[in-house]
Amino acid sequence: MKNIIPLVVAIVLGGVAVFAVSRMIRPAENEREGQYGWVVSAAKEITPKDGPIKETWLMKRRVELASIPAKAIPWTQINRVVGQTSVRAIARNDYVLSSDVAGMEIRLSGALAEGEWAVPVTFSDPALVRFLQPGDEVAILATSVTQEIVPKTDASEQPDVVETRTTSVIFPCVRILDIGKGDAIRRDEDSGGNGTVVVALTPQQSATLIAAQRNMELYPALRRPSDTHALKRRDVGIVTDATFNDKKTGLKSNLEPVMLPDSATNK
Repeated sequence: MKNIIPLVVAIVLGGVAVFAVSRMIRPAENEREGQYGWVVSAAKEITPKDGPIKETWLMKRRVELASIPAKAIPWTQINRVVGQTSVRAIARNDYVLSSDVAGMEIRLSGALAEGEWAVPVTFSDPALVRFLQPGDEVAILATSVTQEIVPKTDASEQPDVVETRTTSVIFPCVRILDIGKGDAIRRDEDSGGNGTVVVALTPQQSATLIAAQRNMELYPALRRPSDTHALKRRDVGIVTDATFNDKKTGLKSNLEPVMLPDSATNK
C-alpha cells in the first residue's frame, strides 16, 4: 500500500503538468493560425481546353497572410470558380487567380480578408497615388493643426492664438485594395488624379480613418511589400514646429551654413 501512494501521486502530478503545458501551447497555436489564410489552388494542371472547371481539380492551400497574392481566391469562394473555364494554363499546385478564370465576376469585396472593411481615403497630395497598384502597402501620415489660446499680461487685451502643426503616422501599414473602377485591377487610364484610393482596415480603424479625413491632411508613403520595419506608430515618432525651430535639438541648428563661391573655379 505504501508503494502505491507515491505512484498515484506521480501520476496525478504528471497529468497536471501535461494539462498545464497543453493550455500554454494552445494559445500559441491559435495565434500562429491567425497569421495564415486559405486560398484556392490547382490540384492538377488546368488548361482552357479542359472545359468547365470541376471541384475535384481544386484544392485548399494554406498561405501566410502577408504572402497571399492580391488576386488569390479565398477558399470560401470556391463556388465562384467551379463551372467556369480557365483563360490560361494553370500548373499543378499553382494559385488560381481571379484573372485566370473566364466569366468569373470580380468583386472588390472578394479582395477583403475576414474582418476587414473597404474604406475610401483621399490624400491631400495625389502625386504618389498615380504610381500605386492594388496590393501595394502604404503608411498613412496625418498633419493636423491645433490652436492654443495664450492670455496676455493685460487682461483687457485679446489673447494670442498660437497654431501648432503636428505630423505623425496614424496607420503604419495599410493594404491598397483598389484604384479606379472597383474591381481590384489597375489600368493605364486610372490616373488617380483626385488622390482617392480604397484601403483595407479593421472596423475600428475604418472609423478612425473616416474621422481623420475630416480633421487632418493625409499623405501616403509607399512601403516595400511585407517589410517588417516601422510597424508601430511610435517607431516613426512625431514632427512638430519645434523639430525645425528649437535651437538645441532642432533641425536648423544641426545644419552647416552653405557658402556660395565667387566663381565656379573657387574652392
